[in-house]
Amino acid sequence: MNDLLPSVAVTGWLFGLRALLLGGKVSSTHSGQWREHFAGVDMAVPVLGGGTVTGINFDNAASTPPLKRVRDLVNGFSDVYSSVHRGTGYKSRLSTEAYEQARERVADFLGVDEKHQVVIFVKGTTDALNRIAAEEARLDGRQVLVTEMEHHADLLPWRHRSGHVMVGLSEDGHIDLDAIEAALKQGNGKISLVALCGASNVTGFVSPIHDVAELAHRYGARISVDAAQLAPHHRIDVRPANDPGHLDFVSLSGHKMYAPYGAGVLVAPREFFAGAPEVMGGGAIDIVTWDDTVWADLPDREEAGSPNVIGAVAMGAAIETLLELGFDEMLDHESALGSRMLRGLSDIGGVGVLGSVEACTPARLALASFVVEGLHHGLVAAALSHEWGIAVRHGCFCANPYVFHLLHMGRERSARALPRTTPRPRSTGFSKRYARWPAARSRRLTSSRPMGRMRLLAGGRGSRACSTRS
Repeated sequence: MNDLLPSVAVTGWLFGLRALLLGGKVSSTHSGQWREHFAGVDMAVPVLGGGTVTGINFDNAASTPPLKRVRDLVNGFSDVYSSVHRGTGYKSRLSTEAYEQARERVADFLGVDEKHQVVIFVKGTTDALNRIAAEEARLDGRQVLVTEMEHHADLLPWRHRSGHVMVGLSEDGHIDLDAIEAALKQGNGKISLVALCGASNVTGFVSPIHDVAELAHRYGARISVDAAQLAPHHRIDVRPANDPGHLDFVSLSGHKMYAPYGAGVLVAPREFFAGAPEVMGGGAIDIVTWDDTVWADLPDREEAGSPNVIGAVAMGAAIETLLELGFDEMLDHESALGSRMLRGLSDIGGVGVLGSVEACTPARLALASFVVEGLHHGLVAAALSHEWGIAVRHGCFCANPYVFHLLHMGRERSARALPRTTPRPRSTGFSKRYARWPAARSRRLTSSRPMGRMRLLAGGRGSRACSTRS
């Protein structure tokens, strides 16, 4: 009976779904305009005074809109969605094939050898890193080495579970290989894991992940790469297990790579998850008796509960689309835009770019964080939105130690930012207060000149920063 029904696997998972769900109407033919592939980029947004403008989203480093192909595929797949793995209905079997083919797409994309590593679908990078930290915490007396560059998702799980050693960076915020090696030597075998971001969400600096992997392995440690920012822009190769630059763990999120439907990926060594899972429940077991539990094989053992099938399928579709469009061509285009952005920012008086203004290359993503002398970051971010329809992010971007380092604040000055009694109000209040602030209306922060020539963009003396990503 099964053989008589159409199967996703017959023609390839994405193309089969296309034929079954959308009649083959989804296409990613590239006409030279990259923005044509993304949902919502031409949406009109309101500005001060009652008018509207086409919104400009410079907040892509935080989360990305879906690719149109991904959005359309998700909408079509919703009609045939069902629970996976043990259902015998046609929709369940179709959903199971799509889900497992998405896993295979991720494995192929990262170069995973599934005999040695396993691809686990999770909620996102934060979830993945916490799962690694939970297992690491069982290794008594072992520590995790982190850098000052890390996002809080790649810092707090280690700090509050297994303990961590933090190493510094170069003055302008690059990874310091000598500092990492010195810390590994000093650890004398106690450091079991080096946790490193693949690329910074603050400066866009790309880390030498394979060089760090070689150092980690030389001193008996594994490496975990937070690839949330890196994966949407660079092809990542985990390399074979016997390669000195092999990546032991890789974590990434769908919402960073144009599939914002709640799924992420953790790649990990199979033997790392040898015991009972951190998250327990249905789907993770073979059998449960009154007294005993027999856990399922991987990856099921680490995917308890009903998985996010739609999110996984969306990730697979996004990866396939990016590969089809071409990573090299996309990176060249991004680098040109990013270099133009950095040149423009560096030419504006009173604006300081965090890190450096070196041109975007494969070692730097098209991203910039910057401050403006004399203005609070929240106020100017609100002005950009209310007056120009430009969306940016402001604050410390969930990377406080890194931003403090880039602002040359040091430990003593940064300690003053700690609340003494009650937490400080969120600075997002600037956005709500801006429109009704008389001074803002009478002394508009931006001139009538084009944005490229504005003198006041974001930030403030000693303040946190604003960030844009093209």
